[in-house]
Amino acid sequence: MKSSISSVVLVNSFPDFSAPGFDIDAYNNFFKTSNSIINASAFDIAYPEHWGCFSIKCALGGEEFYKVQNRVYAVNDNNFLVLNEGQYYSSYIFSKEKVESFTLNFNSAFIQEVSGSYSDEDKILENAPSHKKVNTEFVEKLYHHNNIVSPVLFKIKELAKNFNVNRESITELYYQLIENLFVLHKDVNREMHNIKAAKSSTRKELYKRLHYAKDYIDSCYASQITLRELSLITLMNTAYFLRQYKKYFRITPYQYLMHRRLQKAAELLSNTCSPIAEICTTIGYEDVSSFAKLFKKQYAVSPEVYRKQIS
Repeated sequence: MKSSISSVVLVNSFPDFSAPGFDIDAYNNFFKTSNSIINASAFDIAYPEHWGCFSIKCALGGEEFYKVQNRVYAVNDNNFLVLNEGQYYSSYIFSKEKVESFTLNFNSAFIQEVSGSYSDEDKILENAPSHKKVNTEFVEKLYHHNNIVSPVLFKIKELAKNFNVNRESITELYYQLIENLFVLHKDVNREMHNIKAAKSSTRKELYKRLHYAKDYIDSCYASQITLRELSLITLMNTAYFLRQYKKYFRITPYQYLMHRRLQKAAELLSNTCSPIAEICTTIGYEDVSSFAKLFKKQYAVSPEVYRKQIS
């Protein structure tokens, strides 16, 4: 018999929040009680702020943007976003090419079952009930695709093409995915130790806030991002934020913004036929000459030569 908390449901279309009579409470209750996969595509779609369950957000063939409070995350082929249960967020896709949105949702009882299997092993073997609630809060940030979580994500996506036949395999992989997330979280905890602070709670909070800023730069690099804006996003004093960012990432926010823009330019030069002037504008520069000088400084060749070398 299937466990109600572990069964997985596939949703192949985006919900229509604007439809007459749309019941947001019933919609939220579905995600509170079910594990689900949302796999849908769109060119242009937007959702207002709403409650969310624990989820892993992926996007293929373009970018899907998520806004959480004053933070912005661009999810694309290179990364995935983790959001905790109870987080409120809005999202949108605005693209010339169709973007495939792929989200895995988890109900809290399922998360507790998996996490409890680590913390209360003796009680499980004794067939005794455990009433201990385990803290399953993950760091909300953009994670690069990796060899811990991503292979399971992509395996689920492949099996979901024939969902009814593969439902039990997908359910098993849901368990494995959460277990692998705990493994990934151990790596995150090790990264937190690089934060210079006396208390572990301070290290964790600084780690989260510094990544709010880094993820914002990664997601909004084409915008004119100011130091003041980043400090507001992290809820830090500007001088303190700048000092901590430089100390942890070994680069200033502005230097990282320049690096991210030029990295994107190199990607566009490699993978598109777009004119250099258009690439310049796309990454947030207005002057082609200044862009070319910065690009040559980072890559030792001009944009034109770089494109020829990789073609």
